[in-house]
Amino acid sequence: MKKRILTLLSLLLIAGLLIQNNGFGLFDKKTAYAVGDLTVDWGMGTGNVGPIFSIPNFAPGGTESRDVDVSNGATSLRSVGIRGIETSQIGTISSVLDIVISEVGTDLYGGTSPGGPKTLAQFLTESAGPNGIPLSNLAPGNSTTYTFKVTFNQDAGNEFQNTQVVFDLKIGISIDLPSSCDQINLLPTPIIGTSKAETLTGTPGNDLIMGLEGADRINGNGGDDCILGGNGADSINGNNGNDVIFGEDGADSINGNNGNDLLVGGNGADTLRGENGEDHLIGNESADTLDGGNNNDLLEGGNAADSMRGGNGDDTLIGGTGIDSANGNAGTDTCIAEYEISCEL
Repeated sequence: MKKRILTLLSLLLIAGLLIQNNGFGLFDKKTAYAVGDLTVDWGMGTGNVGPIFSIPNFAPGGTESRDVDVSNGATSLRSVGIRGIETSQIGTISSVLDIVISEVGTDLYGGTSPGGPKTLAQFLTESAGPNGIPLSNLAPGNSTTYTFKVTFNQDAGNEFQNTQVVFDLKIGISIDLPSSCDQINLLPTPIIGTSKAETLTGTPGNDLIMGLEGADRINGNGGDDCILGGNGADSINGNNGNDVIFGEDGADSINGNNGNDLLVGGNGADTLRGENGEDHLIGNESADTLDGGNNNDLLEGGNAADSMRGGNGDDTLIGGTGIDSANGNAGTDTCIAEYEISCEL
């Protein structure tokens, strides 16, 4: 399982000269906003206030810091993480800028943190991957303040005059992302629910959609989507594309629709329908109902007494633990279950 950080805000850091921020990232120049149940506030207002950091004539030995307040409005704990994504750089100024991220006087990244001192270049490299950098866990209804401090290394030479680095700073919810989603080139802006029941709809592209808590209705729309239902009895449709869908906790109803989909039920008595395409259905826990639909599908019941139907095509049905029933239906089907119907192999 990997951690992926949800997208939020942009930051502009400039050394040597002042450049106006034309807006980078989803939230442009706004510095107070929400993602899911998290509220993030840089304390600079909500209008056209410019970049978070804009430092003209930043000289060796200079230090600048900014605070950001993060509040958790959910009824569940949220893990806060951060990513830094370089937009552009003239020269190698990021290699001589030290960065420290702290929470209430405790260094979380760089400085005296367990990982030791870090440069901005290291931060951009280490946080850009799907894991990002975890900061801390925020309890329901709680708030915290993170401090970002950037120091220009005092030993830096004149070669860093008139150089600059521009990057997006993205704070958000750190979640477990299945490794099966790694193959998907996801859009940078995820679609995020809250602790309430909501309707979430994807775009024509490759979306990361997270329902979080609540009985959500999710439609992936087009593209190859990674959809995580979260807690609650969710209704999920992958629609077009080769989708990866995890129902997670709750009695979920999951339809792959068109494309070669991976559907995983999770905890709860789930109903999984592959429909069109060569699909892989995994019931996991509880007594699940799996229907492959058309084409050659692989169905795995997992734990408990599962009901599996291959549908059309040459299907493979594997019950797992529990008293399972397997109906191969049309095609030349392979079945491993306690009760087998229309299974040729």
